[in-house]
Amino acid sequence: MALDGMATPLGMKPGNSRRGVPSSWRWGMLALLISCIAGLALISGVKLSPRKSEPGVVAVIERMSPSLEADTAPAPDKSMAGNGQNRSGMAEIEANSGVNVIRQNGGTAPGGVVIKVPDAGSERIAAVDSRVAERSAVGILPRISDSGLLPRLVYARPFVATGKPRIGVVLTGVGIGARGTADAITKLPGEITLAFAPYGRDLENQVGRARRDGHEIMLQIPMEPQDYPESDPGPHTLRASAATRENIERLHWLMSRFQGYVGVTNFLGAKLMADPTAYAILLEEINRRGLLFLDDGTAARSRTQDIAKKINLPAQIADRIHETGAAKSLETLLSETEDLARKNGSAIISIPALPANIDKIANWERELAARGLVLAPLSAIIGRPAR
Repeated sequence: MALDGMATPLGMKPGNSRRGVPSSWRWGMLALLISCIAGLALISGVKLSPRKSEPGVVAVIERMSPSLEADTAPAPDKSMAGNGQNRSGMAEIEANSGVNVIRQNGGTAPGGVVIKVPDAGSERIAAVDSRVAERSAVGILPRISDSGLLPRLVYARPFVATGKPRIGVVLTGVGIGARGTADAITKLPGEITLAFAPYGRDLENQVGRARRDGHEIMLQIPMEPQDYPESDPGPHTLRASAATRENIERLHWLMSRFQGYVGVTNFLGAKLMADPTAYAILLEEINRRGLLFLDDGTAARSRTQDIAKKINLPAQIADRIHETGAAKSLETLLSETEDLARKNGSAIISIPALPANIDKIANWERELAARGLVLAPLSAIIGRPAR
């Protein structure tokens, strides 16, 4: 009999059948079961739909698409305030939870609910400063805020000038190769600027990780080379012969690929950048949106300096560029960049984001301070006078 008593649930007499279990205990177990099922559904993304014939409260768990506006839980219904502190406390917990809770017929906690779980993209969009962003038909674009805030300043990496010569290293083609992208973000210091190509996968997540690690971000724009289409920079290439509207639409599509960048740099573009009319229109649009521009130095007849000066666009041509198969080694080009920085106060070098290049840059920059030079993000060089 003693053993029977030990096997009996608290609150029951030994020998009672299942039918004798108190209703509060059965309902508690049922609530626990429903909570477990809802929890599993939340993790796996399964949608639970209530059936009209079933009593009780069933949660519907849906995914949310990212938006610029922060989603917030509805304010507690004041008409229900008389139900006591438990209800208001639960409403406060919901409001601070980061999920959007929508109840049928406008009810308040607790009750039948639709819990909208923010998609992974919500965190990425949350990193965008809505003051310098606007929606368009193709996506979110940078803009100058109503109060005059510039994206190139809002998203710039902080930098304190020390009077030492500054070197800006821009890694190009980030976002294309998985290993090169991961190495660029994790192996290099935040002072090195990362230029993301517009055709990579999962760009918003990659850019978000790079920004969290302190890197300043640039957008790489494909432009028409002299031997186009034999050399084709890809879809949405900006072309010298294209109509103005077509080029602007392509530029907007490219600008919408991710957010949080301080400026734009070219990918190829010798033909377009030598055309004073078509090129000027595109640089004007870049300037109108509060961005800076880096000419990577590959276009010998580029009109960047002339146009930028006329429209007051912060722009500069890279002092050195490392290209695959170049006669000079990366080590030689880095040494020349140092000499130019000492002579002029600052210098910029553009380097492809290849794993071998990244390892060499990581080794090179460790001894830079001992040679009296400092790494600087691009925004600390372009648009700022040399010392």
